Amino acid sequence: MISEIDTAFWPVYTAAAVFGIVYVLVVTEKINGGLAAIAGALVLLVLGIVDWNAALSHHIAWNVLLLMAGMTITAAAADRSGILQFAALVLARAVGSSLPAVLVIVTVLAAAAAALLGSGPALLLLAPLILRIGHTLRIGPVPFLIMSVIACNLGGMTTLAGSVSNMMVGTAAHIDTRDFAARLWAPALILLAVHMGLLMLIFRKEMRRSAERRADIQALNPRLCLSNRRSALLSLGVLVLLAAGLLVHENLGMGSGTVAAAAALLMIAVNVRSAEDARQVRAHTDFKTLAVVAGFYILAGGLVETGITGEIAVKLLELTNENKSLTALLLFAVSGLLAAVLDPVPLTAAAIPLVQTLGLQMEVVRPSDLNELWWALVMGCGIGSSGTLAGSVAGVLAAGLAQKEGYRFSYLSYLMIAFPLTLLALGAGGWYLYTHIL
Repeated sequence: MISEIDTAFWPVYTAAAVFGIVYVLVVTEKINGGLAAIAGALVLLVLGIVDWNAALSHHIAWNVLLLMAGMTITAAAADRSGILQFAALVLARAVGSSLPAVLVIVTVLAAAAAALLGSGPALLLLAPLILRIGHTLRIGPVPFLIMSVIACNLGGMTTLAGSVSNMMVGTAAHIDTRDFAARLWAPALILLAVHMGLLMLIFRKEMRRSAERRADIQALNPRLCLSNRRSALLSLGVLVLLAAGLLVHENLGMGSGTVAAAAALLMIAVNVRSAEDARQVRAHTDFKTLAVVAGFYILAGGLVETGITGEIAVKLLELTNENKSLTALLLFAVSGLLAAVLDPVPLTAAAIPLVQTLGLQMEVVRPSDLNELWWALVMGCGIGSSGTLAGSVAGVLAAGLAQKEGYRFSYLSYLMIAFPLTLLALGAGGWYLYTHIL
């Protein structure tokens, strides 16, 4: 295979170089990541390294893009109703004299919202309320924000729609929400509990300060979060239908993307009543990530068509002696460490064809025989993405919103606390993967 690559070296080197350059541009955010990914994809298409027909019919997973668009529009439109903030504030008022209890409430709600709407939208919806609670209690919101980022990433790991990486893997491996939940709710719940306990220990001084401020929390009126009661109830109904649709979409003969698109249309009908509402929904819709995913599907296709992915697969199998369990553990460790410092979306885009090529090299007959590798990839990206603020959309959003409100929430302060916790979580996740999945 190496000799074959050498005879056509320029497409190989060009595909690798373009992928690497675009990856760096997306991660460092030197320019708009979506534009960088689309430009890189166009370079490979124009040069003929990736065939146009293959890109449109094979490399791009249109269901993923439709699912992503539907979920982000649903979340943006649901934000107009205020239903999620209302629920969080009602629960926070119920335990307002105990800061640890508030932390638990915020964590659980963030994880649940991420499982339903995705990690980025969930953080975007909850962060303003987290900052408001911190301001009301006259404490820094850092413990809440750190735990919310971790909870969004772990909660998002448990469903098909919970993260962009899950959407990509789920479509490639034909794994649905029920499969994700059945396999991953237990490790996610365990790691959430461990993270909460450790963060309460780390921030134990802050946790003691709020007992005398129950009146401050009680003074917050949850009804002010709602645009109106009718929109809130209808929005809740749409979210319930969305969750049910993602669970049974195969029985209905529908794709998950179709379900998400239908929910987006319903949520717009419920909450968008003016041009200003439409502008707000558009402003909160993440078009950049859509462009990044579309571009990296083609960039990863370039790695496949030039033989780079196949060469890496051969070397990986030689390293693990074609042992599937060892290969899965290595994939988990590498994806987890890389996701901690790099954007997991292009990482997943490159890993998907690699896993598929590993299946061909191992002469796998049934697609389900590769599930161990898919779970390793999903867990690695889901757990590792909490290591730094740059490792997930939720982290980037949390930092930006906190700084906008005048709170000190730097990448370094997050790193000092979250990265050691993530390394411990990767160790625990690797043990769970080996003992319960492999």
